Amino acid sequence: MPPVHRNPVPVEQTAGGEQKAGIVDRHQLDPGARGAAQQRLVGRRQRRGGLRVAPTELIGLLPTYASIGLLAPLLLALARCLQGFSAGGEYAGACAFVMEHAPTEQKARYGSFVPVSTFLAFASAAGLVFGLDQIISSEQMQAWGWRLPFLIAAPLGLVGLYMRLRLDESPAFKAMAAEPAPEHSPLMETLRLHGATIACLGAFISATALSFYMFTTYLTTYMQVVGGAARPTALLASLVALTFAALLCPFIGRYSDRVGRRRTILTAGVALIVAVYPAFTLATSGALLPSALGAMLLAVGAVICGVVTAVLLSEQFPTRVRYTASAFTYNLAYTIFGGTAPLVATWLIEQTGDRMAPAYYLIGIALLALAGGLALPESSKRPLNYQPA
Repeated sequence: MPPVHRNPVPVEQTAGGEQKAGIVDRHQLDPGARGAAQQRLVGRRQRRGGLRVAPTELIGLLPTYASIGLLAPLLLALARCLQGFSAGGEYAGACAFVMEHAPTEQKARYGSFVPVSTFLAFASAAGLVFGLDQIISSEQMQAWGWRLPFLIAAPLGLVGLYMRLRLDESPAFKAMAAEPAPEHSPLMETLRLHGATIACLGAFISATALSFYMFTTYLTTYMQVVGGAARPTALLASLVALTFAALLCPFIGRYSDRVGRRRTILTAGVALIVAVYPAFTLATSGALLPSALGAMLLAVGAVICGVVTAVLLSEQFPTRVRYTASAFTYNLAYTIFGGTAPLVATWLIEQTGDRMAPAYYLIGIALLALAGGLALPESSKRPLNYQPA
């Protein structure tokens, strides 16, 4: 049964994000280039949507190692690479799209629904696997049951692709398209002009990435391996906590709009530092209620980080470089701290013999995030069409 993790190939996700971001920002070259770039972007929307659906279907239909030998793991790796490539830049793009529809005073409230969709997707996956565990035996799950989530996800992906292709451009995009085209800003120029912002925001997103993966992916395994919880218990605890996280997001969005981004960043860091140790302690109980409570404690900091990250990605960069800079920052942080989270957490336990080592790791990254995030300027009242001096 192949392991299922979000962002399975972080390097491919970063590459995909940079390729797409370049196309999105290049629509500003000149009127003729804009039209060509928009046509390319629509085609890229179709291809990326297809790239998410096709490899997912392929994983569900893969022959076994006993049937085709080494070709089976090679095809699995290829499918996961395609998934990661197609996902690259999508989150930053979704945040920018939502932000450009939002009133200036309510950007975090609107943007909070981007992580809502993420947490609900994870909750749906946990619920589906939990349901399968109740219906089929562990032997059947190992033999063929693991394929079902992939096969079920494929038609859902087609529905998402249909909805995506029918989306209209944001008002901000249309307004910019009607203006004289500014000079295009390539990646190296973006790094030169906005390198400090990228570094500070990337430091904060490191905690977003690590807390997200700890909460959504690693903690379920931790409950079983370290806490001795049964698989259904861990899945149900995760399902409860993920649903709680989705419900919490809009409240955090309102909070951030009210108190500002810097105070929200401070709240996120403090919440992670204070809650992570008791969260992991409760997760080792092996019982449903303490495990669910531990996961919910960890969810609070992860949600605050996720919501404020969604809006900072758009607020901290001017329109001309927004997609390139935000996609690069987001995907680089997730590559280094997100995709490696389960491996680093497991390695730390093995090296130290301390089952709380992942908690200490997250506390350290939270301190780094506070240093970077609090160095960013306050941007909650800043319109998205601002131009830096």
